[in-house]
Amino acid sequence: MEIQTENSRLKLVLGEIEALRMKRQGELSNRPHPSLKRFTQQELNDEAFPSYKNLLVGRSRRLPERQTMMSIAEYLECTSDERNDLLLAAGYLPIQTALEGRALERVLEWAQQTMRTIPFPSMIVTHTQDIKGVNEPFRRLFDIPLDRSYDGLMNRVDFHFNPDLPIRPRSTFDKASFEHWEAHATNGVNAFKREHMLSRYDAWYQKLLYNIQKYNVDEYLTMPDAGEEVDHTQTILARMESSGELIPIRYKQVSISAGSRVYPQIEVFLPVDAAARQVFEELGCPADCEFV
Repeated sequence: MEIQTENSRLKLVLGEIEALRMKRQGELSNRPHPSLKRFTQQELNDEAFPSYKNLLVGRSRRLPERQTMMSIAEYLECTSDERNDLLLAAGYLPIQTALEGRALERVLEWAQQTMRTIPFPSMIVTHTQDIKGVNEPFRRLFDIPLDRSYDGLMNRVDFHFNPDLPIRPRSTFDKASFEHWEAHATNGVNAFKREHMLSRYDAWYQKLLYNIQKYNVDEYLTMPDAGEEVDHTQTILARMESSGELIPIRYKQVSISAGSRVYPQIEVFLPVDAAARQVFEELGCPADCEFV
């Protein structure tokens, strides 16, 4: 019985792999692969799993190990769902994916309630980097226009790169601030790519890359890490509400996970220097707030 079960599972695994491999080959009829992959059985054998041909012809009946299944999924450029289907077919636990549907809605509702209790500028961000809500101090700090509703319509990419919003021009007001902003942008893009390495073939990830490209900032997708400790504080010209004057301030973000998973997150903005504390105080933040 155990041998029959193992053979059935192996057939299931090979069926899943072959279905995905032929799907990828079919996609090549529309456009050649950038790396000239052909997704043949021999190529899969050579690049991902040296025993694959032995499994196909019956010379081996040993199920691939979990890491081997991951390597096969990587070679086949699987989406998160496709990779998990492969893992499940081989009897391995799937990799936890992002919340969706009603489960996501419940966590977002909790995040909204929590954000209302935070006396600092805050926003709610999902794994797709969509901004699902901001509080009033956030709007005032970053001068988000009140005549438009950005809730649920804006992405972190828009927040940082959209020239119609004040964030980018006010963060690049001189040579030093531009270099600081550019280093922060590069660090953020690289951190995002590392964090979501296993999702880079998912539709939402590809959409995010497209959104970055529409702002003509492709260079930040390919720029390497600086190779040194990055200053995670950010600089922006913020408006003193009492005088209307724009002054440079430094601030930093703190992430709070809204549930048992990394995302959704509540991003909280805290003052770093005296000028920032003065601006934040006018926003209604605690007067004695200190960055820790």
